[in-house]
Amino acid sequence: MNRKEAWKSKWENQPLLMLLTVVIWGIFIGLCIKAGALLFTTVYSLYDPLVAQNLYKGLDMSVLREWHTGYYLAAMSLLLGILVAKAYIFLLVIRIFLKIDLVHPFSREVSVLISRIGEVTVQVGLLIIVTSGYLKWLSSQTMHSPAVGGFLGGAFEYLIMGAVIYAIALVFKRGVEIQADNDLTV
Repeated sequence: MNRKEAWKSKWENQPLLMLLTVVIWGIFIGLCIKAGALLFTTVYSLYDPLVAQNLYKGLDMSVLREWHTGYYLAAMSLLLGILVAKAYIFLLVIRIFLKIDLVHPFSREVSVLISRIGEVTVQVGLLIIVTSGYLKWLSSQTMHSPAVGGFLGGAFEYLIMGAVIYAIALVFKRGVEIQADNDLTV
């Protein structure tokens, strides 16, 4: 079966899974656009400091930009790192949805992808903690606290979600072993 036929078959046999794949693609593309816009405006703000007043959807880092360019770039790098890691999580989810077969759902490749999602999700939580601490320290130095809530999210939620996904990955890994044993006995 060629690739086109396999894709058509997947849509016919697993329409909900493929619909979810389309939704996840939308989220992934949205995060990439957000990260790209923030990267572009950050670089542009190095040439025109006024841009730092509205980097992306009201994010004002102009006080930090004027105070110290190095600290500004570090803060923006952390924010970009969070966005890129979140986008990477959704890319991994897309890869799972494209690889998984609901008839035989347990495969080594899907198990590895689920484990990787758990790891990256925990890393996002830790990165949010580091970024929040850094921004609090910067606000104590500059007496200005930028509103970056929309870029951070909740660290605790990501840590818990990462732990749950990792537990699911362990169950999935066991499912791969059981499925392999069943394939050998049949």
